[in-house]
Amino acid sequence: MFQQDAGLPAGSGQTETIYPAPRNGYGRNKDKPFTRQQVVAEVVETLTSGSGCGIVLVGDHGAGKSFIAQRALEQLGDEYLVVQVRGSSISSKLPYGALSVLLNDLDASHLEHPLMVLRGLTQLLHNKSDGRRIVLFVDNAHDLDELSSMMVAQLSAGAHVTLLAACVDMPHVGGDIMGLWKDDLLRRMDLGPFDFAETAETLHHEYGGRFSLTAARALWSASGGNALFLHSLAREQIKLGTVVRQDGVWFLGNGPIALTGEIRDVVKARLNRLGAGQRDVFELLALAGAVPLQTLMHIANPQDMDALQERALIRVTHEHPPMVSVANPVTAGIVASVVPPGRSAELRRRLTAVLQDSDALEAGGATGVAWALDCGEQVRPEVALAAAHTANSASDPVAALRFIQEAEGSERDVQAAIESMNAHILVNNEESARRVLEALDEAACRELPLAEWTALQLLRAELEKRSTAPGADPKARLRELAERLAAEQERSAAVGAAREQLSLAEAELAAFQGRYADVLAATDHMDTTDLGSEPRIVTASVRCEALAVTGNVVWALALGKQVLAATANVQLTDKAVREIRGRFLLLLLISAKFREASAYLDETYGGGEPQTRLGGIFEIGPGVIDLNAGHLDDALSRLQAGRWQLRAQDPDALTALATAACAYAAALQGEEETAGLLLGDLDQPRPPTAWLAQRLTRYFELSAQAELGQRAASIRALAAEADNDSQSSAVAPALLFMSAATRLGDRQMGHRLGDLGAQVTGQFAALCSRLAEGMRDADSELLLAASKDADANGNAVFARDAARKAVSCANDAGNRIALRIAQRAQQSLDDKFGSPKNGLHSLTTSTLTARECEVAVRAAAGTSNRKIAEQMHVSVRTVEGHLYQVYSKLHVASRTELKDVISTPADSARLG
Repeated sequence: MFQQDAGLPAGSGQTETIYPAPRNGYGRNKDKPFTRQQVVAEVVETLTSGSGCGIVLVGDHGAGKSFIAQRALEQLGDEYLVVQVRGSSISSKLPYGALSVLLNDLDASHLEHPLMVLRGLTQLLHNKSDGRRIVLFVDNAHDLDELSSMMVAQLSAGAHVTLLAACVDMPHVGGDIMGLWKDDLLRRMDLGPFDFAETAETLHHEYGGRFSLTAARALWSASGGNALFLHSLAREQIKLGTVVRQDGVWFLGNGPIALTGEIRDVVKARLNRLGAGQRDVFELLALAGAVPLQTLMHIANPQDMDALQERALIRVTHEHPPMVSVANPVTAGIVASVVPPGRSAELRRRLTAVLQDSDALEAGGATGVAWALDCGEQVRPEVALAAAHTANSASDPVAALRFIQEAEGSERDVQAAIESMNAHILVNNEESARRVLEALDEAACRELPLAEWTALQLLRAELEKRSTAPGADPKARLRELAERLAAEQERSAAVGAAREQLSLAEAELAAFQGRYADVLAATDHMDTTDLGSEPRIVTASVRCEALAVTGNVVWALALGKQVLAATANVQLTDKAVREIRGRFLLLLLISAKFREASAYLDETYGGGEPQTRLGGIFEIGPGVIDLNAGHLDDALSRLQAGRWQLRAQDPDALTALATAACAYAAALQGEEETAGLLLGDLDQPRPPTAWLAQRLTRYFELSAQAELGQRAASIRALAAEADNDSQSSAVAPALLFMSAATRLGDRQMGHRLGDLGAQVTGQFAALCSRLAEGMRDADSELLLAASKDADANGNAVFARDAARKAVSCANDAGNRIALRIAQRAQQSLDDKFGSPKNGLHSLTTSTLTARECEVAVRAAAGTSNRKIAEQMHVSVRTVEGHLYQVYSKLHVASRTELKDVISTPADSARLG
């Protein structure tokens, strides 16, 4: 459920008293999962502990105070009576206004003095309670009048009631209730905004399906974590078709979040509650984007600014000079859109009147320039281009193209073309970018200054890298740039910057094409301690990927952490941040460091940065982690959500990877038809994809095929892929392929796995070496140790397969004790995957025949030999013969022992 404030609308003078039906009458959705259940548990504990006067929930409008309170009240037993009163802006102006409904039951003589009112209320509640404990729920406690506040405090202090109050802030709850808190008699619990994890969980509970990372993050950013905003936004986006449901999951379509309808009404209502001066400040900042603090102080009353800052509606940066802006950018966008044109122009005049002419348009950056254009002002081409560059850096190509129109037709046409191409590439519209490039005069381009010619050449190379045309040769484009830079004699800043950009482009192209030896050669002499610019940081990130792929995983991880730390000290474009973070996550996944990957995802998601600073790999990263951990339900829903999201927006061309991973999860879960359809979808034509993403796609594809029964063919294909990668020094991907072939039962690959593992550093390589040693020596104990370590590292798939090999080795050795231990370990891992097929899989492939397995499962379920014979249409003697073979192969002596080995129910197993 969305934790929104429920009850009567603000401004109502009514109050409400609730007396209990069964479970206090709050039962409509009490069994539905909801977010912040621990908070509810703490509220219930406080109310029922008998210590203190109760608890007060503090949070902004829409933070979910009323929802939390009501869910807590649902959990109180029938020995409690709940009485609810509600403050409002109207009742706050009347003596005892919030308590009027209760006081209507008292004789008029009881209202002459506060002491008599207290006695009357005490007696009234005592009579109503009929011996039950009373919980007094005071909603909107900040809107209580002074006398009501005093009565509530006295009833609580005298232990006549246990208080559950909800308010926006403590200073406005009244001195008497405040006194209870100051005396440690009333517990305070602050409800802040939802973090991202809580937002995603809430959306999942409310709509019964997983939301893609992009969709959940867009709603989180737009709502600011406010539960009421989130509720309004989600409903509106689903209604408009901005957020789409497919295969039981939700994803964001091609358009951005639409700030219309209910959410706009909510924001306008809040805007209307501001005083005139506060509204001026808020609207001005919403339109301008950001204003220097000193400038704003010349326009606005400092008290209005302080009030807005106290309510966390605006924020002030600590940079020089300090800048003021609206705290929630989406709220700012809505407010800016509802300001009438005349008022917008007036606010613009008030701002520009106190700005120097040279600073007028730059105020607020791209937002300020957009405001100037909206007001009909002329914008200088250089200012428009600067705004376009800023917009592209922040992944806002629509704004960038608008600003570029202001610069076209000037002497800055080439710069406008560069920004225009960057904007089109941001939305994967390569064809439009090529048209812009073709419109430029080729001869004139050769005479351009070095910086502009370099930018054009890099864009040409990028477009050719993305092209499937036979003649596309991005390498040749970069070679041409390198030749010109080699001929440059001067040591200017422009030449130095161009060389840094060229080094980065060469490294990125080599990694994209899988030429990692070239990446290492090109970056071998770079100073990784000097990461003071965007090209150097991104180049180091590419080197990190190359180190990992070629086997030096430990050093790659260390360098990757160093690169991530450097991003905090340099202002980077969204694209650069996205590439750096995506590479590090990919490194963790290919190194099978799933625990670390999960922690990295949690840390990254916890930041308030926009989704544009996270790559497509983040859409499927959690699903891949769940897949390997054996959490197949979560894995499949996450991967499906990511797959549909990438089909709508796929800047990194990772849809095929998402599809293959999804197919593997479905195959592991026994959803054969779904897995087959997904594998068939991989044959669709797609844009060029980075080499490493292709390798992971192939790995998941072959692993899925093996689970679907194509074991022999998959082993041969995995071995061939391992050989190809090993020959090109891509030993880390080769290790993935070879370990999969070994785990599927290829003993010959097992002998080679140890040699390959020795060429790769890190935890996964050591695990593969132990698997190889256990396979070589047929040592079930060593295989079980490897299985245990793999499971502890979040790699339950590896652990399951190693346990199966341990069962096979122990069975071949006739070691009954080792076999039972291995069988228990295998069964525990099979149970983790949840598919009945998993428990039978290893028995049919490594120990029993399919017919023996069918008899074993039925016997373990308690079915008699005669009944089994009838079900299988064979003789009882045949069943007895099969059971003899089962007991012998599994080294068990009875049906009881057989049941310990096979726990899969017969009616749920895929037999035959």
